[in-house]
Amino acid sequence: MEAHSSQGYLIAGGRIPILITLRKASDLKPHEETVAEDLKRLVVALKENPVLRHPIIADRTTGIVLDGTHRLAAIKQLKCNFIPTALVDYNDPQITIERWFRQFSGSNIQDLENQLMRLKPKKVSHIECEDGLSKRRWFATVEKPMSCLAFPVRSPDPYEMVQDSHRIEMAARKEGVVIAYQDNGDMKGGDPESLVMSTIKIEKSEVVDAVKKGKLFPPKSTRHLVPSRPLGGGVPIDWLQGSDFSEAQSRYQEYVQSRKVKRLPEGSRVGSRRYLEEVFLFE
Repeated sequence: MEAHSSQGYLIAGGRIPILITLRKASDLKPHEETVAEDLKRLVVALKENPVLRHPIIADRTTGIVLDGTHRLAAIKQLKCNFIPTALVDYNDPQITIERWFRQFSGSNIQDLENQLMRLKPKKVSHIECEDGLSKRRWFATVEKPMSCLAFPVRSPDPYEMVQDSHRIEMAARKEGVVIAYQDNGDMKGGDPESLVMSTIKIEKSEVVDAVKKGKLFPPKSTRHLVPSRPLGGGVPIDWLQGSDFSEAQSRYQEYVQSRKVKRLPEGSRVGSRRYLEEVFLFE
């Protein structure tokens, strides 16, 4: 299942190869912005319990971060120079990108709807909603059980489309609307007045292009699905604050190679969370 190498700990028997190693934080490239409140909570938590529990996931060639944007930002705030990283091949077709859906609810929904009408959306069928998003005629749609509003694109640039949909989300926050993120567009909570916003699906090449241009997508613009996920093997924060990378790398390799690794199938629960992907748990 695994092999020791001069670069780190190689998981070779999973659905995709994964190299667990230490990387310089400055070499890793987030593709999304952080959420200020979430980042603040994470920094506080790491100060109270200074152990980074899980490695982040990044592309081995470009350093693009697929999972762990907030952890990377947090350790930088804590003056860390290095971070445990699971390196994968972003070009592997088993790694895919989906999207997050936004469910809007609360007493101020009508105020939000009034705001949205000022953007002059088109009233279309539910089928036209999804078809138009896939063909990028709309940058976003907002649906109720019996109606759908579609917002025509203003620019062919996917980065601009995502920015436009993010403005709708920010308008909802300004109105005091409750926002929940979900991995499908189904209505939840039984509120007939709830709205669900759908957005375009970003492609891998568009992520790479944005990073090359130094651009960050808004938070939760992408939902990367990686078929194998390493968890555990937490390391003390002070291990990551040194200045000698070779020394830190050697120390981390010795540590991670000493851990027992348990392979868990898809759907396993670790802690309070159930994982759809297979998990390699470092104990």
